[in-house]
Amino acid sequence: MADLLAFDPAALPDLLATPEPVVLPPHAADRRAAVTLLLTPEPELPAQVEALFALRAEVAGDPWSGHVALPGGREDPGDADLVETARRELREETAIDLPRPAFVGRLDDLHPRAVHLPSIVVSPFVAWLPERPVVNENYELAGHVWIPLTDLAAPERRSRFVREKPEPREFETIEYAGAMVWGLTLAIVDDFLRRIGGRP
Repeated sequence: MADLLAFDPAALPDLLATPEPVVLPPHAADRRAAVTLLLTPEPELPAQVEALFALRAEVAGDPWSGHVALPGGREDPGDADLVETARRELREETAIDLPRPAFVGRLDDLHPRAVHLPSIVVSPFVAWLPERPVVNENYELAGHVWIPLTDLAAPERRSRFVREKPEPREFETIEYAGAMVWGLTLAIVDDFLRRIGGRP
């Protein structure tokens, strides 16, 4: 595996383009959404790259209520494209206003198939900032956490848990500083790690 402490952000566009990300057609689901995997250097250890995760607020009826997630949300009719959806949602949720060139690539589209989830395709985009920005959460978030890539890739951070509803099912997780990354968000993280050589 690649040495993630020798990670070169300038290589991101090429790494994310190979293999070519899976982009699902507009008719693949009733709705579209976009999320941002935002990467920055760790302020006290610049060689260490970290990613921003949102702690979603508890909201009745929201299937992702309380989860650790990537900032993002549903496409609006006024969005020019899904990059603009990702930009707008990141700005609304965290007050981080990224310029469009900060988005350096995308990952495979995901279409969750669980019966309790809406018919939606989620498009993940990767962004890079050379300095960690200030995060000011809106009402949709209960907090946030920055997780180093080395911890996202570390086998000792991996665990499993069983979700009992709607039926018992076991999921792999990443556990860090009390936050548990799993499900759709973990699938996005692992797609990214495989592309940069941080996971088999």
